[in-house]
Amino acid sequence: MIGTGIFITTGTTLYMTRSAPVVLLIWVAGGVIALTGTLCYAELATMWPHVGGEYVYLKKTYGLLPSFLSGWISLVVGFSASVAVSAITLIQYLDSFWQNITMHLGAQSFALTHPLTQKILASLVLLIFGGIHIHGVRSGSKIQNVLTVLKLLVVISFIVLGLSMADWSQTERLTAQYPDGIHESGGLLPITGLALLIVMFSYSGWNGATYIAGEIKDVERNLPRALFAGTLLTMLLYIGINVVFLISSPGLEIMGKETIGSTVSANLFGPRLSNLFTLGICVIMLSSISVQMMIGPRVYYAMAKDNMIFSALSRVNPRFHTPTVSIVIQMLLAVFYVAVGNASFLMEYMGFSLTVFPILTVIGLVYMRYRHPEIPRPFKVPLFPFLPIVFIILSSAMMIAGFMAWTETSRFAVLALGGGIPVYFLWRWLFRKRAAAFAKSEENSIRN
Repeated sequence: MIGTGIFITTGTTLYMTRSAPVVLLIWVAGGVIALTGTLCYAELATMWPHVGGEYVYLKKTYGLLPSFLSGWISLVVGFSASVAVSAITLIQYLDSFWQNITMHLGAQSFALTHPLTQKILASLVLLIFGGIHIHGVRSGSKIQNVLTVLKLLVVISFIVLGLSMADWSQTERLTAQYPDGIHESGGLLPITGLALLIVMFSYSGWNGATYIAGEIKDVERNLPRALFAGTLLTMLLYIGINVVFLISSPGLEIMGKETIGSTVSANLFGPRLSNLFTLGICVIMLSSISVQMMIGPRVYYAMAKDNMIFSALSRVNPRFHTPTVSIVIQMLLAVFYVAVGNASFLMEYMGFSLTVFPILTVIGLVYMRYRHPEIPRPFKVPLFPFLPIVFIILSSAMMIAGFMAWTETSRFAVLALGGGIPVYFLWRWLFRKRAAAFAKSEENSIRN
């Protein structure tokens, strides 16, 4: 979960809400949504402890079409657009780092601020990491392990040093209100729902452990713990980072800033140490790119092996033993998103698309609890049906707010979702045709 979102969304949400306490409440609300979601998914994962996560639950509850569409959205939006956001943000932070270094040294620098330059560099990063993960899981996992350790060190150091070095005489910054812009959005409540949708980008991945439920030992005990504890820890870290953000800098200085981490570091630690933290944030972005390049293609690979998406996605490179087709397709889609969008557009696009299937999944949980009570449930959602209803209502409110405010972007998301329907029927036709050809071949073989 900990990746790009936490270092780009706080400035945006502060600009939208014009209220520091509302920003903190939104991050808490995002954690509540993720926590209630993990409890719901934990029940489903212990009912059906298979590899695949969400698409397995949708298939069991609704049938093939919703299950296929969830995989389709994972392919064309979920991982591809997310990794594009990470690559774009990485270049923005690298630009901030480079400008600070050259300014400190008094040297002349070349700018990375031109949009075309940033898009080219972001695309190169995607191609490099795609190549690393095509080359082999061992080399990719070694790099990912190093980046993950560095990421945790950066995040924890940032919180600990930030809280210890912050000027606590400025606590009024945590309660500051900037009401001038509220009227532009039609009121605080709709814009709060909108900001929550953006914040959920940072919490995306709360259901990640369910994708490998079939490989977890003692899944009935370990999976619910992993889901809940991991999400709770992330929520606490996010709140800590946001307190550092808000107390360290005047609200007007960080409002709307996508590279908020660089600004806050400079205010807290001075130029030299802030450059180190800015570089550390770049490491976090690299970690986020790497892990999405590693996990995403393996989700498509698992679905293809389960005949839930095109079989070409299950092809493995005979030399490197990696799902090369899946990696290349995700890499090319991510490069496409870098070319046509920016970080804000892509977060809006993803926010709507990625909320649909979790809502359907949790509705399916409630339906299965009443329709099929006989199915063994080693883990049950506490406070049922209150917690699932909280998740459904808050997630639906986010979607409605997003569609009303970002109608054009949301239409692109609906188009991407709807585009999967004809693809589904094409896939089913090809699947039946291949199955018929195989059956005929077997029949001829038996006759001969």
